[in-house]
Amino acid sequence: MANYHPNNEFLMSFAAGQLSNSLGIMIACHLEQCEQCRRQTSKYEALGGEILASIESQKVSPDLISQIMDKIDHQADSKPDTMPTAAKNYDIPRPLRRFVPDNFDDLKWSGMSRNIREYTIDIDDSEYTAKFYKIKAGKELPQHTHEGSEFTMVMAGSFSDRTCHYHRGDFILADEQTVHQPRASMDGDCICFAVMDAPLKMTGFFGRMLNPFMR
Repeated sequence: MANYHPNNEFLMSFAAGQLSNSLGIMIACHLEQCEQCRRQTSKYEALGGEILASIESQKVSPDLISQIMDKIDHQADSKPDTMPTAAKNYDIPRPLRRFVPDNFDDLKWSGMSRNIREYTIDIDDSEYTAKFYKIKAGKELPQHTHEGSEFTMVMAGSFSDRTCHYHRGDFILADEQTVHQPRASMDGDCICFAVMDAPLKMTGFFGRMLNPFMR
């Protein structure tokens, strides 16, 4: 059960379909894990429905419904017939499954060491970059802050920073005011889904030397 959640502004924007692709997918992943936020989002969706019902109807093109159905059929035909291996083996949240082509271990991970790895997720989004991070059990990221906003959801394992301990399903926001050093728990690797609008900014002595390579 998640202990850290998106605020009501994010849930309302999600219900209204106003979030970017990457951030919307992350909120959807959190909702899959969190009954509390699902209930709140349902209230916002119901409110949106009431507002729409109160708006005076407008005339539309006679073939609009046909066009919409054609698009739905096209999207259905383009979806894979089988669930990706990663979804079966690693319990990937449903909103992410179409973006993970292989088993987690077979992804083309990259990174500065064997203990800290990342994988860029190919989501069509001009505002945010989406990544998986994998931190080996007991290992930690270099101390860093952020040049913008970074949203993180824990998918497997857990990690701690200076103030909190985060588990599967937890939603975390970090920004320019955040300075932390996430460390994976000793009982297993931590895998996170992160969405960011700017690179990390390393703050430690050795970390600062890595900043030119983080762009």
